[in-house]
Amino acid sequence: MFLEPKSINGFLAIIDNGNFDKAAKILNITTSALSIRVSSLEKTMGEKLLIRTRPFSLTAAGEIFYEYALEFKKMESSLKLRLTELAE
Repeated sequence: MFLEPKSINGFLAIIDNGNFDKAAKILNITTSALSIRVSSLEKTMGEKLLIRTRPFSLTAAGEIFYEYALEFKKMESSLKLRLTELAE
């Protein structure tokens, strides 16, 4: 199983911004492209993560994934910082 950072970031952007349209604008991609990223993520995980209604909601699997996605972002930021410090 391989999780693409773009897909995780897209998922988090949807949660942070409250809907697909705002998240897509912030990520500078189309809403369709963002939906494809989330669908790919769901396929990889073997679970639906979002219920695509207005407003969207998280499934039980989506709530669990959200917790881990936040941890991923923290680790990603920490890694970038450490590598930047190493290069100095």
